[in-house]
Amino acid sequence: LGETPLAIQYPSLYRIVQRREVFVATVFQSTPLNIQFRRSLVGNRWEDWLHLVRRLMDVHLSQQPDELRWKLTRSGVFTVKSMYIDVI
Repeated sequence: LGETPLAIQYPSLYRIVQRREVFVATVFQSTPLNIQFRRSLVGNRWEDWLHLVRRLMDVHLSQQPDELRWKLTRSGVFTVKSMYIDVI
């Protein structure tokens, strides 16, 4: 969801989640979501959780392996030239 990991997007939730190493697919396997927190979700944490769940509702996972895309080229393939131009 976006350009940064969920742990960075939602640090207050990440700090209190029981299992930090769990995959999103594992959390999605059951309803309600398979996730537990060490503290109650109140106030801003509750709002963050609702915001995250709303965003996750539109996600559809597939069995295809993840792939890396290099954003500095149109093709998505890494080139030294693209990195050099970005650094300069």
